[in-house]
Amino acid sequence: MSQPAFFLGIDGGGTKTDIAVVNDDGTLVSRVQGPTSNKAVIGAEAAVEVLRALVDDAMSQSGAPKPVAAGWIGLAGTDRKEDKELFQAALRDRIVLLRVTNDAELVLSGNPDGIGIALIGGTGSIAFASNEAGLTGRSGGWGHIFGDEGSAWQLGVDALRAVAAATDGRGPGTSLTGSLLGFWRAHTPGELILRVYDPSVRKSDVAASAPLVVQAARDGDPVAMILLESAASQLATLVRSLLQRIPFSSPPSIAVTGGLLLQSPEIREQVSRNLIDQPCQHELVLVDDVAVSAAQAIRRHTMKGT
Repeated sequence: MSQPAFFLGIDGGGTKTDIAVVNDDGTLVSRVQGPTSNKAVIGAEAAVEVLRALVDDAMSQSGAPKPVAAGWIGLAGTDRKEDKELFQAALRDRIVLLRVTNDAELVLSGNPDGIGIALIGGTGSIAFASNEAGLTGRSGGWGHIFGDEGSAWQLGVDALRAVAAATDGRGPGTSLTGSLLGFWRAHTPGELILRVYDPSVRKSDVAASAPLVVQAARDGDPVAMILLESAASQLATLVRSLLQRIPFSSPPSIAVTGGLLLQSPEIREQVSRNLIDQPCQHELVLVDDVAVSAAQAIRRHTMKGT
């Protein structure tokens, strides 16, 4: 009797790494979560260490022997050939057939045919498209220094700017002042400089303040509402640019994921409204468990070829 096969889905975002393991009948057998495996954030060597340790943990929990049959890993910022070869080599003794893509492409694993547009609005932001002919494209994903439009990081930065403007008298007052002072454990707006510019503060720390903006908007704060509208508009622009460049034979679906988009129906609604004049499906498809979706997709692909 042959040994059961196991398949891994690995979602490596800018804040955390999720791993799901399914067996050959598609049953989820283990879930593991750990720190980011984005080499742009922690470096290549540390990213490899994180991935190897988490994969080992996931395999141990599932009882899967090394190496497993196949895996699909999606990592933020992984598009270059050298990046893919690095991770394939690092995990070769653990995964026989390993597909390495960026994390945005991984989101399309939720579609049976892998066709459509994926939009990630989490710590960072990116959109990825794949059409019926196999033509692909991406928009965004340039990182937090000159990209990440509409992301939780950008929303956190915009909120801090709004507080600074309100404090200086350059902008309207906002409830974000009080909520951000509490979040950053600062007693005065001026003290935010010490907290935010502390060398230990990470991109994910700034992004973690985004839910405060969402809540302030829900409570009717005009400044927060404008910030949410701006974030939604910028995310929709990523999708618009792909619709202009990548031809589809029929209106593609828009699959969305990332903490900001998943946790804020207000932003999703505004993204959809910003795309109402575009040749795409306007009801966004939520992909709330990308790792499981990827594991199932690589299982289907592998077993189809056997």
